[in-house]
Amino acid sequence: MGMEVTVPRLVVASYKGRNGKTTVTLALTYALIKAGLRVSMFKVGPDYIDPSYHSVIVNAPSRNLDYVLMGDKVITRFYRYSLNSDIAIIEGVSGLYDSFDGISEVGSTAQIAKLLRAPVILVINGERINRTVRAIIRGLRDFDRDVKIVGAIITNTTQRQVDKLRIAVEGEGLEFLGYVPRSDDLENAMQYRHLGLIHAEEINKQHLIKVFNDASKFIDVNKVVKVAREYSEPLDVGGDVIPEMPNIVSDELRVGILSGRVFTFYYPETIERVQSLTRNVRFIDPEVDQGLGDIDLLLIGGGFPEVYGEALEKNRALRADVRRFIDSGKHLYAECGGLMYLTNSIIYNNEEYEMVGAIDAVTVMHRRPVWYGYARARVIRDSIIGNAGLVLMGHEFHYSSLILHGNYDFVIKYERGAGINGFDGFQINNAYAHYLHIHPDTYDVVSKIMRGILKSKAQLSM
Repeated sequence: MGMEVTVPRLVVASYKGRNGKTTVTLALTYALIKAGLRVSMFKVGPDYIDPSYHSVIVNAPSRNLDYVLMGDKVITRFYRYSLNSDIAIIEGVSGLYDSFDGISEVGSTAQIAKLLRAPVILVINGERINRTVRAIIRGLRDFDRDVKIVGAIITNTTQRQVDKLRIAVEGEGLEFLGYVPRSDDLENAMQYRHLGLIHAEEINKQHLIKVFNDASKFIDVNKVVKVAREYSEPLDVGGDVIPEMPNIVSDELRVGILSGRVFTFYYPETIERVQSLTRNVRFIDPEVDQGLGDIDLLLIGGGFPEVYGEALEKNRALRADVRRFIDSGKHLYAECGGLMYLTNSIIYNNEEYEMVGAIDAVTVMHRRPVWYGYARARVIRDSIIGNAGLVLMGHEFHYSSLILHGNYDFVIKYERGAGINGFDGFQINNAYAHYLHIHPDTYDVVSKIMRGILKSKAQLSM
């Protein structure tokens, strides 16, 4: 017998990126929490940064719903992670109908809204606009009548504009659910950098909560709950949708994860799967901690090593320990920022910072992205990550490129993406690093490596 999603839900969308979707999502969620509701949060697409803000507000992980990487698994994921909540808030990506290829609807916020049978609320930037709001609403609604646009929230507006904008919204038959007034505090709390917002791990969280407590006062919670309940349709999920976590908990396996402010790009499922396989997990701050400790596997996610280059360079002890760890044949898996950290140095803003030096290359930061979006790569030689022929779907977000000094046999070749001149994947002893970000629901490389280590340990003890 199939399961059914009944939780009320809302998709927060807009007609373009950087229009205040995250701001509205956080203000709206804070208002719901203040009203005593349990909120689950989601983000459309492959994003680490917006969900980090969600997590601060709900004090729980936010989950990605990414059709390009996960296909119909997005429905079972939504069911699983919204199960014990009173309402689910799903933040969209880019503009409502913007998609993976710019032609079909695949990967769009609209596609997720239809798959989840969820009503949509529009975020409209209220700066220098009034009656044109009606044309925007009408165009977005008429473009695809299967997308249920039910309400709107105005951002970046002044008190004297609100009434005009409310009349425009209601004139198109949508519920006016509130507004977020223009605010210096809010602007300072939501600072941008080259990959988008600054990650929530790098900012003052108490200040963020205060800012969104203030912003939430202008949201009409009763109307929000009303439209979510009224327009969310029951959704049939299918059969057994909650797979067991691979629970082989072993005290034998010790895992280190580089974290702190520098390396923040980890999907929550990656950390959860590590913790389902071992109780021995150590989070290591590369700015402060002087050594890795006694570990079998080191994970280095993406992040901003270039921004914290000076502090990373100063921590010579840790850099030397990472190099020794790799040279001794221990296991390491790194993505993007982690790969950059393993090179000889990073050049950023005309400064060069010394890094680990395990990969004989210099990382150079550019003003424009080298690749920004989905990527598809084929494994071309057997390696830690998988055997030749395996196709990896993931995403690349980097403004850096490598100047190679050493000769390397790359592990993967891109069919879509950039990597390093179309190739990627360094394997040095049992250490593996590439630019590609992979979600564990697409391909669970970390669990695969951990199982391999456990198997080797078992064989050695026989």
